[in-house]
Amino acid sequence: MNRKPYLLGLIASVLLLSACASNGVRMLTPGMVTSNASAVVVYGVGVEGNWQAERFGIELAAYDVESQSVAGSCFRFNRTQATVAATPGPVQYFAFEVPAGNYVYIPRHGGARAQAFAAPGGRIVYIGDFVYEKNKDVALRRELDSLQKSRAAWLPDLKGQISQAVATPVETVRVFTCSL
Repeated sequence: MNRKPYLLGLIASVLLLSACASNGVRMLTPGMVTSNASAVVVYGVGVEGNWQAERFGIELAAYDVESQSVAGSCFRFNRTQATVAATPGPVQYFAFEVPAGNYVYIPRHGGARAQAFAAPGGRIVYIGDFVYEKNKDVALRRELDSLQKSRAAWLPDLKGQISQAVATPVETVRVFTCSL
């Protein structure tokens, strides 16, 4: 039995599927340096209500405003992902170095509407705090003062002025599909 075609097919499938993980976004951790051409996106995640899983998370995806669709494909998909323990507690902040552009929040848990947020190159923008509330909805609280008060604790190495991201309501979000 010739196993060569089988092995080649298996290798091609693995390479194809591994490309799905290509993401030009990186979460910033203490001591990391960012590129001047990139943007930095900051947002908080918190839980006040009774979330029925171990962790609660928020994802923002690169968004093309003109086509009203998530930017990317099965091979490259830029997105931020932040999760916290599902137990009620204070908002935790996350910072991501992202390619400049727009990023969309697509509500999956009710509450906040879909919105696109501008992340210009060379700037640090604050999206807001995504909080799972007791009424089982996710609220987006855009209180820059809350972030500024917590900045030293959560983002001690993030240098530069943080401004509020410009938000645009989104009516339609087209998402790409992948299949083999």
